Amino acid sequence: MLRCSPLSSLGTLLLPLLALHCGSQADGQGGSAGSTGLGGTGGLGFNAGVGGFIFGEGGDGQAGQGGPDAGVTGLEGCGDGILSSGETCDDGNSVSGDGCSATCGELEQDFGCITPGQPCVSTVSCGDGFVTGNELCDDQNQVDGDGCSADCRQLEVGWSCPVAGLRCEAAACGDGVVAGSEECDFTSVTAGCTDCRIDDTYDCNAAGCVVTVCGNGVLERGEQCEDGYERPFDGCFQCQREPVCSDGVCQAVCGDGQRFEDEPCDDGNSRNGDGCSATCNIELGYACTPEIAAPPETLALPIVFRDFIGQGNSLRPVASCYNPVSESPSVDKPIPCFHIDFNQLGGSGIRNMMEFELGSNGRPVYNCPGGDCDQNPGHLFTSSGNTRPNLNGAAPFAEWYDSSANNIEIVKTRTLTRDAVLGTYVFDASNDFYPLDGEGWVAIGHEEPSNCTPAHNVSFTSETHFWFEYQGGEQFTFAGDDDLWVFVNGKLALDLGGLHGSQTASFALDADTDGAGVADSADGTADITGQYTSNDLDLELNVGGVYEIALFHAERNECGSNFKVTLKDFNKPKSVCASTCGDGIVANDELCDDGPSGNDGQYGKCGADCRSRGPYCGDGTEQSANGEACDDGQNVSGYGQGCAPGCRQPASCGDGAVNTVFGELCDDGVNDGRYEGCTSECELGPRCGDGDTQADEECDDGNLLSGDGCSKLCNDEQPK
Repeated sequence: MLRCSPLSSLGTLLLPLLALHCGSQADGQGGSAGSTGLGGTGGLGFNAGVGGFIFGEGGDGQAGQGGPDAGVTGLEGCGDGILSSGETCDDGNSVSGDGCSATCGELEQDFGCITPGQPCVSTVSCGDGFVTGNELCDDQNQVDGDGCSADCRQLEVGWSCPVAGLRCEAAACGDGVVAGSEECDFTSVTAGCTDCRIDDTYDCNAAGCVVTVCGNGVLERGEQCEDGYERPFDGCFQCQREPVCSDGVCQAVCGDGQRFEDEPCDDGNSRNGDGCSATCNIELGYACTPEIAAPPETLALPIVFRDFIGQGNSLRPVASCYNPVSESPSVDKPIPCFHIDFNQLGGSGIRNMMEFELGSNGRPVYNCPGGDCDQNPGHLFTSSGNTRPNLNGAAPFAEWYDSSANNIEIVKTRTLTRDAVLGTYVFDASNDFYPLDGEGWVAIGHEEPSNCTPAHNVSFTSETHFWFEYQGGEQFTFAGDDDLWVFVNGKLALDLGGLHGSQTASFALDADTDGAGVADSADGTADITGQYTSNDLDLELNVGGVYEIALFHAERNECGSNFKVTLKDFNKPKSVCASTCGDGIVANDELCDDGPSGNDGQYGKCGADCRSRGPYCGDGTEQSANGEACDDGQNVSGYGQGCAPGCRQPASCGDGAVNTVFGELCDDGVNDGRYEGCTSECELGPRCGDGDTQADEECDDGNLLSGDGCSKLCNDEQPK
C-alpha cells in the first residue's frame, strides 16, 4: 500500500486546491477540469474542483473532464452531480440554501431535487393556491388589494384569508377598512352606511357619508343624469334617465327597475356587485329572474300640470284675462283666458281636433278645420242653436302643453294601486280631481272664477308618459273629462277632445295577426272601444319592442272634475338577482363554491349556502384526521413556536431539516451535541476538521484535506 504524501514538485501552493484520494488496484480517473491526468495502477486521484489531477504509478493518466463547480468536496461525493450512496441529493455543487445542503445529506425545506446534477426547484409558488414556504396566504393570484399581497407574504389590513386557494374576505364590518364586498366601513355608526353597504341617496368615502342631492347640477353616486331641475319627459327625471325614443322605438334605460327586451337584467339601481351590473348585465356567478310572481303594489307616474287662468262667466266674471277670440290684450287683461265661455254648453266632445301623429316636439298638433285656422280657429260646437268655437285657435292651444308666461308648471306624481284580483293598476279621482287647489295662479292672488261650491282650481292641463315592452294584451281605460288624447307609438289611439262630462274609452293591444279587429299581416293592432275613437288601428308595433304611451288631458273650469286611469299588463317586471350556489363560480356575495357536487360542508369544502365552510385549516381546531399537524387559527408562524401556514408545524431547530434561511447550520433531529452531530442550537457539533482533537481523533488540523499530515479522517499521516 502506498503512502500518500505532498508533491513537492507541484509546490505547496496547489495543496489548498487539492483533495487527495488514495486509489488501490485501479487506474486513476481524470480530474474534473484538468487537461491531462497522470495515472496508473494504484494511482492517486486529485479533484480540485477548478483543475483536477490524477497521479498514479504504472499507467498513463486520462484526460481530465470538466467539473461542475469549485466546491470543497472530493472527486467522489457531494457536488459531483451523481447521487452516491449516503446522499439524499446532489445538485452538482456544495452550496447550501439552493435546495440541497452543502453536504448533500439533506433536502432543504420547500425544495424538490428531481435530477442529480441539475438545480433544485422551489416548491413555493405564489398564486398556486397552496400556502408553502414563507407564504402567509395564497388566493390563486398575484394581485395586491384583494387581501393577499402580490407576493403572498402579507395578509393585507382589514382582510381575512382563512382558506388557502379561496378568495379573501373582509375581516369584520366595523373595523374601518373597506374590504371584500364592502362598500363602506366605519368604526362607529354612520348614517348612509348600513352593514357596510352604501344606502340609496348617499355617497361615502373614507371621511364619511353625505346625502346626494338630485337637482344640484352635480352628477353624484346613484344618479344616471343631472339636468339641474326636476321636470320629467325631457330625458332625465329624478336624476334617472328616461327611455330614449327614435322612430317610435324606445331604448330601455338601465337602472329604472323595468327589464326590457334588450336588457339582460334591471334591478332598479346602478350598482355593481349585486348580480345586475351598472350596465344591466348579469354578473358572473349570478342568475336574474323577472319579479313576475310578486308585481309591485303601486306604480308611480310623473305628471306635469300646467295651470291657467280660467275665463269668467256671467255669474263670476274675471278681469285678469281676455277672451282671445273676441278680445285683445290690454293693461287690465294682459293674459289670455284658458278657454272661451263654455258655460251651459253641455257638450259631448268633438273628434279630430288633433292631428293623427304627434309633432316633432312630442306634443299634439292642432288640426285646423279645413286646414285654415284663420277662418275656423276653434272647431265649432253647435248645440241648442248655439255655434261656438271649441278652442281658441292654434296659437293659444300650443301653450296647453308647453311652458309659457301664461301658465304655471307644477310637477307631481300620481300613484296607481294594484288590484290583486284583476291585476290592473288604477288611479281613480272620479268627481274629485282637483290636484292644484291652492296652487298655481290661485296661490299668487288670481281668483279662479267658478259656479261651483266649493270653488276649486279647475283650469289646467296635465301630461304624462310611460313606456312598456309590447307583448300583446295590454289594456288602457280612461274615464273622465274634459279633453283627453292618448298616443301610442306617436299615433292617436284615444280621442276624447272637447268639453264634455265624464266619458269612458279604452283600447287593447292585440298581438295576434288574426285576432280581434281587422286581420293584419303585422302585429300591433289596437282594438278601440268607446267615444270618438277608431274601431281598429294598426299601430305597427313589434313584439318585444319598447314603446311610449303619451297622455294629454285638459280640465276646462267646469263643476265636477273626473279622472280615472286603468292599466293592465303595461308594467314591466323588475329583475331579482341571486348568486347561483353550486355553479362553481364564486359570486360577489359568496365565499366559496365548489361546484354542483362539492358544496357538502366536509373538510376543506364549501357549505351548501356557499357562505359557510366545513372544517378547514385556519378554523382554530386541529383536524388531525385530515392531515393537520396543528391549527391555532392564525397559522402564520414561520419558525419556532405556533403553527405554520397550511396547518403544519413550523420549521424549528430539531425538526431534522436544515433551515438555512433561519440560520441553522445543521439539524439531525436529535441535536444532542454528539460527535459529528448537531448541537441543541442547530450548530455543528464536534467533528473531524473543527481544529479540536477529539478523543477518537489522532489529529485535527482544521480541514478535511488529506496529504497535509492529517487526513480527512483525522488520522496521523506522519511517517511511523
